[in-house]
Amino acid sequence: MNLQKQLLLRIIFIAVFCLTASAFYVLYQTDKQAIYEANLTANTIEKQLRLQLLKMFSRYDFSSTFPNTDLWSDLNGVSGSCIQFISSTQSRQRRFCNIAEQTKQTWPPWFNSLYQHVFSPDYSARRNVAFNALDYGSIVVTLNTNLETARAWNNLRAIIGVLTISIFAVALLVFVTINRMLKPAHNIVSGLEKMRDGHLDTRLSDFDVTEWKRTAEAINQLAASQEQMMVDNKRLALKLINVQEEEHRYIARELHDEFGQCLAGINAVVSSVHQTARTQCPEIVPEIKNISHITQHMMDLLRSMLTRLRPAEVDDFGLQSSLQKLISSWNNRAKNSTHYQLELIGACEHLNEPLPVNIYRIVQECLTNIAKHANASQATIELTIIAHQQVILTISDDGVADTESFDNIIGVGLLGIRERVAALGGSITITTRQPSGLTIAINLPLLSDK
Repeated sequence: MNLQKQLLLRIIFIAVFCLTASAFYVLYQTDKQAIYEANLTANTIEKQLRLQLLKMFSRYDFSSTFPNTDLWSDLNGVSGSCIQFISSTQSRQRRFCNIAEQTKQTWPPWFNSLYQHVFSPDYSARRNVAFNALDYGSIVVTLNTNLETARAWNNLRAIIGVLTISIFAVALLVFVTINRMLKPAHNIVSGLEKMRDGHLDTRLSDFDVTEWKRTAEAINQLAASQEQMMVDNKRLALKLINVQEEEHRYIARELHDEFGQCLAGINAVVSSVHQTARTQCPEIVPEIKNISHITQHMMDLLRSMLTRLRPAEVDDFGLQSSLQKLISSWNNRAKNSTHYQLELIGACEHLNEPLPVNIYRIVQECLTNIAKHANASQATIELTIIAHQQVILTISDDGVADTESFDNIIGVGLLGIRERVAALGGSITITTRQPSGLTIAINLPLLSDK
């Protein structure tokens, strides 16, 4: 769940809590107000009756009726409440109810049960009336249950209506504000995803909010340092490849000049000894032939080693001739079990170092992998040179290998290919062909003459 939804849910939770607390507070205050009014009415009537008794005994005038209910009508008591004077003498029993319009029950039954269970809409206030140590009776003020429930329901609806509108307005304002404040987060995430995909030249724009601004600056600095590190790594990898190729060239030259010449000399001596032994010592001719075979085998191994160390064709005849000769040798070696085909588009002769030898190495490694693991009947190498732009190398086959087995089985060869491509600033993509086979697509930028 994103931050925006979490904040919205928390706002809703707080709003529900505030509504519940406000509703309870309103009902509580309504109930306390009714009880206060009932007690105030009871206290006022009690004082009136004491004052009436005081006048009667001080003037010895007992002609007036006690209690005098005419005074009760002048009281602004609780609407709908009933006032009773309870006495042991039936003649003194009095009852007076405030006239109130009968309220139609508009509240739901659950509210009626809840309000009567939690609060006291039928509250009765009782006060004893005594004078000169004589108890004359009690004043009882009883609230009207329906009127108090109606007043509580109306107050509750009013406060809930106001709070609902207020909370909705606040929630909408907060939602819009949060949406606006979090908008930079989407831009930051989008920029980070581009950087993750390798576009380290992506930079985040400036923001108005200080926190987002500092975050964007930190990410931009990190991206700049990573971009510079990648450039340095590519430059270092390319330099290492060049050094490695130069080392291979030096070793190949030393092997050819020293070891090759020694083997050639041995072979010449063996031929001379063979000619002499045929006439003077025929019994050692078989041993001389064995020496000749061993020398020839060493010469073949030396040629193979020299080819792997540094293909002379690339330096002497160029990339196109080297690739044609490489494909021809693989076709001869496969003996029609796999047909290798080369397609060249564009001029290969003008490629700058170290592109030619690295392209040759990549093709060489891919053909080795196809021969070892693909069990293919057809393999195609397509090299396209787009002038002043890029080199596109595509190696495809119809074998049985897939991308997963390619990564797991021949990971070392793939690692070498990836390192070469990365050092040259290119990209590599491996996809599965239908119905079977693999396609390796490599894009390399053309290097300048610097």
